[in-house]
Amino acid sequence: MNYFQPKTIYVDVDDVVSRTTETYPDVVAQEFGKTVSFENLTGFDLKHCFQLTDDEFKYFFDLVHKPDFLMGFKPVEGAVQTLKTWTDMGHIIDIVTGRPTSTQEATLAWLEMNDVPFRGFIMVDKYNRPGNDLCLAISKEELSMMAYDLAVEDSPDMALFLARNMGVPTALIHKPWNRECIRHDNLVRCASWNEIFPMVKEVVLEGTE
Repeated sequence: MNYFQPKTIYVDVDDVVSRTTETYPDVVAQEFGKTVSFENLTGFDLKHCFQLTDDEFKYFFDLVHKPDFLMGFKPVEGAVQTLKTWTDMGHIIDIVTGRPTSTQEATLAWLEMNDVPFRGFIMVDKYNRPGNDLCLAISKEELSMMAYDLAVEDSPDMALFLARNMGVPTALIHKPWNRECIRHDNLVRCASWNEIFPMVKEVVLEGTE
């Protein structure tokens, strides 16, 4: 008989499903009078990229993680439709985010508001952020025990962790901050969801009764 083998897919939130960081230059300009273009955000350290003091960055970080701010993000073009199509094909979606655990409720509300399909919602302490509730977020080591057939990320460090440490074929969505990401056989740089979509195919395995 023929049977379908679903794939389990890891999908990050910020800058993968949610148009997040592109909103930050306007916030910094409005709050601090500093002009930094999105294309100049060439590192994952936003404090350095925006040239903020410790106090300024804390204020900025708290501001952009408030529920009202998070709920205002638009979905990345093609993301929701691709995830719906994969789900319709029988594949399994896990939303895996490194957001602070304080954003759990707002993030789930945003996913529901934008009709994002998923099986599991997993918060991971990707960046060792102080204040995370470790009852809500798992460690990267715990994540490494999970099995995925494909991952979609924008963080160069997490993409390499998935590709190298976990052996997961990983689509790295091209962003200014991951231009210098180390190459790896399991890592494919993609400009958009149109390029990511073909990485998941319907696979029908032949079996016998």
